[in-house]
Amino acid sequence: MKTHLGHYDIVAELGRGGMGVVYKGYESSLNRYVAIKVLAESLAHDESVKERFLREARSMASLNDPHIIQIYFIGEHEGQTFFVMEFVEGESLGSLLKRDGKLRPEQAARVIYQTAQGLATAHDKGVIHRDIKPGNLMVTSRGAIKIADFGIALVTQDFSKKLTSTGEFVGTPGYLSPEVCLGKPVDSRSDIFSLGIVLFEMLTGRMPFTDESPLGLMLEVVRAEIPDVRQLNNDVDAELSRILSRMIAKDPNERYNNCHELAEDLSRHPLLAGAPTIGVKPLISTAAATVIGMKTPVSAQRPLPQTVPTPRPGQFNAGTAAAPMPVAGRFGAGPLRRECLDAGVRGAHPDRRVSGATTRAR
Repeated sequence: MKTHLGHYDIVAELGRGGMGVVYKGYESSLNRYVAIKVLAESLAHDESVKERFLREARSMASLNDPHIIQIYFIGEHEGQTFFVMEFVEGESLGSLLKRDGKLRPEQAARVIYQTAQGLATAHDKGVIHRDIKPGNLMVTSRGAIKIADFGIALVTQDFSKKLTSTGEFVGTPGYLSPEVCLGKPVDSRSDIFSLGIVLFEMLTGRMPFTDESPLGLMLEVVRAEIPDVRQLNNDVDAELSRILSRMIAKDPNERYNNCHELAEDLSRHPLLAGAPTIGVKPLISTAAATVIGMKTPVSAQRPLPQTVPTPRPGQFNAGTAAAPMPVAGRFGAGPLRRECLDAGVRGAHPDRRVSGATTRAR
């Protein structure tokens, strides 16, 4: 295991997935900690995967917003492609929800407001995230939201390119918009739908769609009615329920036209009065909690223990510590694809790993 990449010292492993590993690093020249995303060696020779990996860095580097994790550097070291990001002291919204179940309405509204501001910046630059979910929203120790993982972001200029070709899609079932599930054109309103599902989950402690299979989730997104949030949480007021309903409308034309409209609508809600911070304290891991400005601990300068090899996309590895990253693909021939086509869902690829009877969600 390497103890450095370029001029960055490796401090700890933060997580790993289907495309590679994320480390906490230390940049001594600037006396700061960073997050380093490294493409798996097993995928380094796959040019399409490498292109998508680097596209995440390029997409994020083009965006300058306090609610989007910033990119510092893209490089290669001894054949390993990597990029360096802002290190966020905090935890993902997904982790927070697993621990706390749900948030208070004012907390949830502020998460959505901050995320909408970040997405508005991305959309203005022609970048559609396409994988908005709790796991990709970081809650900082100061109560701010940072959007992460633009690995499958769609740039408007990429519509004709191979990575976004017709018949392929990437994302996470349950958060995908109906137009994604149906293989229809996608724009910024698709991110608004996904963000609406996140709001529903924060308010109720559950997803609106309950099927256990990826295909079933996609079919529910297209066909099923979303439960009334106020029947599941009577603390939700009518105005917040109205905003949520507009975000998750099945027809994109019935949603907010853009995140600027969404943020403006939310800003008028009394729940947004006062400080914009979320008011929740994230649980900071030992690896993440190192005080910025301190020297790299001696223990972190020693070689890290050998970890489970990063699996290739499509494999399931019981020892993998973190959820897999999204990988573009298609259903093969067979009953699943026929059922999908019968329902009008084309080009589906569940962002889950399946091995035998075991399904592991992101």
